Amino acid sequence: AVCDFERESCGWIEAVNADEFDWVRSSSNALPPAFQKQAPPRDHTYNKPEGHFMFILKSSNSISQIARLRSPKFRQTGSNCTLSFWYYNYGESVGAAELQLLVDGLGQPTVLWRTYYSEGNQWLKAVIQLGRLPRPFQFSLEKISLGVYEGVSAIDDIRFENCALPPPELTCEGPNRFWCRDTKACIDSLLVCDLVDDCGDGSDEDNCDPDLQCNFENGLCNWEQDVQDDFDWIRIRGPTPTVNTGPLKDHTTGTARGHYLYLESSEPRLFRDKAVLLSPLFNPAGYGTCVFRFHYHMFGKEVYKLSVFQRTVSNAKGWLLWYKFGNQENRWIRQTLFLSSSKPFQ
Repeated sequence: AVCDFERESCGWIEAVNADEFDWVRSSSNALPPAFQKQAPPRDHTYNKPEGHFMFILKSSNSISQIARLRSPKFRQTGSNCTLSFWYYNYGESVGAAELQLLVDGLGQPTVLWRTYYSEGNQWLKAVIQLGRLPRPFQFSLEKISLGVYEGVSAIDDIRFENCALPPPELTCEGPNRFWCRDTKACIDSLLVCDLVDDCGDGSDEDNCDPDLQCNFENGLCNWEQDVQDDFDWIRIRGPTPTVNTGPLKDHTTGTARGHYLYLESSEPRLFRDKAVLLSPLFNPAGYGTCVFRFHYHMFGKEVYKLSVFQRTVSNAKGWLLWYKFGNQENRWIRQTLFLSSSKPFQ
């Protein structure tokens, strides 16, 4: 779960040998002087020339070269899993790099992270939300040289956090707890029927009412576009078209295969144009409170506002329940709202 490359490479290996453009484990002071300018002067773990990292060593100038750092294979992750690492991408012609997720049984890789150009002579941190991945998977950190490569590409201190499934419990008492069928984990009942397999056996997502949830894998379910707004929500999979905005993958599957809805705010959209998505009409909960849960992603310098309104009269705006303003970074964020109403509402 943690690799600082001090003793070994922890199963991260170069997958395209023989082209003299390779990820190599080393420290700055172990390199011959001729190659020292291709590596960071110090590692990230200890900030010392003796400290180790993986970096790209280029020892010849053939035209197309690929460095592919392949991770070991991991079995699965729990729903709160994040991956972080420190990276170096520095130099006039250092080029882009991307981290891909390869899931067993899925042909197409999912891009999880990209750096496009030199980001200065420094170690920088990347944090990637992996979420629940039920199938075996591995990562590939790719760099392609088109003959002109000069600079420093390196990675250090790879960590996985909160990636285990919840542990089994002998009992699961309490009004707000749910006992998972096979894994015997005890989870919060707010996690039941939220379209995320928190148990690890799917039992928290069994017997859920399909009319009360939507993951947008098969269209809009029973939600619809408002006709009185300025533009529409768009259903897509994979990354959004504008660089450095939006997600690279959906929340349900955590891969480029899954669908989600997004807003494209570039031309011809104007500031304060609205796109409104309408829920079906819900009957009030007879026993008090109704819980509305969703995941949102707001990433980009010019993100404006996302709001949730509740109304009991059609064509009215209703009242504001919740809003979020501005850039919330490149991650899906879970939101839970508690609603009450004596009349049917939307």
